[in-house]
Amino acid sequence: MKIIKSIILLSTIILSVGCVSASSLEAEAIAACGTAETSRKAAAQLKMEWTTTAKLIKKANTSLQSGDFESAIKMCNKAEFEGNASIKQASIESNLWQSRIPR
Repeated sequence: MKIIKSIILLSTIILSVGCVSASSLEAEAIAACGTAETSRKAAAQLKMEWTTTAKLIKKANTSLQSGDFESAIKMCNKAEFEGNASIKQASIESNLWQSRIPR
């Protein structure tokens, strides 16, 4: 009887830890997707949004809906990187475009 109680207690602990981990991962994925979307919108405002960024965010949201949080985090982190890189590109281009005009 003591063994059965120990097994039940142990399985309850393992399940509760798993649930906490999953919800933590889900929250991280949601935050990553929000950050990526903010970065994409900022790049779009500068008219320098890369074509792959929105597609990545859409795929990440699909992964998020299906419960594949790790994949969603990876895609959102990549999308955030692309958004930030396109913002940087817009900044560089705004300063250098004149030097590319043939004289």
